[in-house]
Amino acid sequence: MNNIFTNENIKPAIRQGLAKIHFTEPTKVQEKVIPVLLAHKNAVVQAVTGSGKTHSFLIPVLNEIDEKLEYPQAILTAPSRELSEQLYQVARELRDAAGLNISIAHFAGGSDRERQLKKIDNHKPQVVIATPGRLHDFVEKKILLLDYVKDFVIDEADMTLDMGFLADIDFIAQRLPKDTTLAAFSATIPVKLANFLRKYMSKPEQIVIDNPAVISPTIKNDLLDIGSKNRKAVLHQLLTLGQPYLAVIFANTKQTVDDLTRYLQDQGLKVAKIHGGITERERKRTLREVEAGQYQYVVATDLAARGLDIAGVSLVVNYEIPRDLEFVIHRIGRTGRNGLAGHAVTLIKAEEMNRIASLEKMGIHFDFVEIKNGELVPRKHYHSRNERNNSSYAIDNRVNGYVKKAKKKRKPGYKKKIKRVIQQDKAQKNKIEQRHKIRKAKQQRKKRREDRS
Repeated sequence: MNNIFTNENIKPAIRQGLAKIHFTEPTKVQEKVIPVLLAHKNAVVQAVTGSGKTHSFLIPVLNEIDEKLEYPQAILTAPSRELSEQLYQVARELRDAAGLNISIAHFAGGSDRERQLKKIDNHKPQVVIATPGRLHDFVEKKILLLDYVKDFVIDEADMTLDMGFLADIDFIAQRLPKDTTLAAFSATIPVKLANFLRKYMSKPEQIVIDNPAVISPTIKNDLLDIGSKNRKAVLHQLLTLGQPYLAVIFANTKQTVDDLTRYLQDQGLKVAKIHGGITERERKRTLREVEAGQYQYVVATDLAARGLDIAGVSLVVNYEIPRDLEFVIHRIGRTGRNGLAGHAVTLIKAEEMNRIASLEKMGIHFDFVEIKNGELVPRKHYHSRNERNNSSYAIDNRVNGYVKKAKKKRKPGYKKKIKRVIQQDKAQKNKIEQRHKIRKAKQQRKKRREDRS
């Protein structure tokens, strides 16, 4: 089967850009989706984060843009400011690598609306990446025109449904040109979402991508909670525990890579760095020196996550979790290659556990560890503690007293009384929780109306 990244229907500049950011082997979702969207067919794609779905629609979308036409030609939506920001950054990376003269704009609720309006006045965007509420606002007020839109993509469609944004998407979809190519990407396709999509897509291509094991079974994948400790100090301690043959440490920005490199060098370690701020010539020289064994540690950005192919990487460290969670898979995949054993460690704090939960949903399994007596040892997983502490119906002290007394032998009817009190307490808390949800929903609706006014 021909590699879709070299397909002649994709502009040469984009093909070169893909090679530049080290996209050489397409994922399953990219193989199936890109030809469909290049052929201007509607698609409903069921694929999890981490499957490569983002580039499966970005490549066809950027391929269709007429650089001379200064109107929105593609609209991509994501349900939250964070997700839309991630999508915006990935789109810019591909555009810049391909050297395309395409204007990409990001519009999200919760951001400075006036500043976004000035951007539109100064330069009309050709690709719009937005949250549904802000997009509704700008289209309703005719700030953004839809007359020339060729592609409309709903990313994280199930989350869009869950967050109550389908009405906003509906408003946009009704106003699109009839020949617009529509695509929805979702981890799951609930009935309500399927019915909604059917309203705008007649016999779309249904593409379902299975979620295989995303991390090689030869890799030990650990999670290290740094607590209140200094992240750099923990990293240094980790790197010097067992003297890895070759360790690659991933950070999110060029500045952090530079900072970490200096810090580790000051600790006496032989450290090389790789990021987009160094020249291609310097990068190749550094890689040659690493392969020759002149360095034991390499600090890199995600630029190297796909393209770094060095034999003998025995340890990968995620110094911080990337904004685009898909990169965790590519980072970890630098070790444990060719059937060899590998080790990956991700540094986290308690407040980042929601991101770990997202990674686990993608099929990535972590083992919790801690540093004790100069070695990594297993520790209890957060989940069991969190489930106790964050129970929807935490029992207050009064009821807790009844529960403790229940362990003693009592007169007949006493246990029933305890159960009744607990049930009443749960019912009361449930009422309060429901009122809170209703109140919060009303506030959100009110805020959306104010944002649109």
